[in-house]
Amino acid sequence: MLIGRSRREELSVRRVRSVLAVVGQGSFSAAAQELGLTQPAVSQHVKQLEDQLGLPLLARDAEGIRLTSGGAALLPALRRFLAGNEAILDHLASINQGTRRIVRVASPASFAALHIAPVFKALRTDFLDHILDVSEIDDAEAFLKIRAGDIDLGISSVFTPSPGLTFEPLRQDGACVVVSADDPLSRSAAIDAETLIATPVVRFPIGTTSDDWLSAVAETVGRLPDVVAEVRQLVTGFQLVRQGLGVTLVPEDAARACLLPGLVAVPFADRSLVRTFGMVLNESHVPSDFERRLIDGLRGRGN
Repeated sequence: MLIGRSRREELSVRRVRSVLAVVGQGSFSAAAQELGLTQPAVSQHVKQLEDQLGLPLLARDAEGIRLTSGGAALLPALRRFLAGNEAILDHLASINQGTRRIVRVASPASFAALHIAPVFKALRTDFLDHILDVSEIDDAEAFLKIRAGDIDLGISSVFTPSPGLTFEPLRQDGACVVVSADDPLSRSAAIDAETLIATPVVRFPIGTTSDDWLSAVAETVGRLPDVVAEVRQLVTGFQLVRQGLGVTLVPEDAARACLLPGLVAVPFADRSLVRTFGMVLNESHVPSDFERRLIDGLRGRGN
C-alpha cells in the first residue's frame, strides 16, 4: 500500500528505533529500559509510526507481542533504515576524530577471524586512519546491503548470481567432524558417513552449511542422524561436544576459528563436501586504495 501524501513526512529515527527495540526485547517495558525512555514514550513512538504508515506493526496475543503481517514485511526495510542512519553518524564521528574512512565488510565469522583479521593487521601501519567495521553475516541481507552501498565488501559462501553484484572465488574448505578428545573417534584418521550417522550429533540450524552437509550425509546413508541437540552458536555446539554429548559436522575453517581445548577436528572421509568462499562487490563500486590492498591480501590467502 502506498503512503498517502498526507503521511509522507520523513520517518523518525526515534520511532523506528522504538519499534525495533520492542521487536527485539519482546515487550514495551524492556524496550524502554534498553532505550533509556519511559514505557509511555515507547508506546507513543510505535503508535505514531503506525499512524504515519497507515498500518499496524505490532499486535498482542496470548504469547505476548508479535509482528503483524505488515510489520514483518517492513521489518528488513526498517532495520536497513536504522543501520543507514547509524552508519552516517559513525562516519561523522570518524571525521570529527580525524579518521577519514570506515570500511564496512560483511563476512562469515570464521573467515573474518582467520583471514580478514591477519590481512588487516598487516595493512594497519599503512592505514592508521582506517576503521574496519565487520558485520558477521552471510545471507541475502548482506547482498542487499552491498547492492545498496551500505557494505563495501562482502565475503560469502552462499552467493547465487545476482544483478549488480560480482563474485570472485577466493578459497575452499572441506568438512570435518569435531569430537571430544576423550572420544575414541578422536584417534581416527577420518570419520566416514556411516560412523557419523550412527553417532549422537549436535546439529546447527537449517540453512547453515553444517546442516546442509549433515542432511546430504543422512540421505546418502539412508538414515536420519541421532540428534541430541540443535544450537545456533558455534561455541555452544562445541561446548556440548566437549562435554561428550555428541559430535558435530562443520566446515574446517569453522573448526579452526573456534576449536576449544579438549576438542579434536577429524577429517570427514567424503572430500566432496566443499564450501567455496568468494568476494562479493557491487559492480559500480570503486574500491579505495585500502580496499584494493585488503582484497589483494585476501587473494593471497587462497588455497
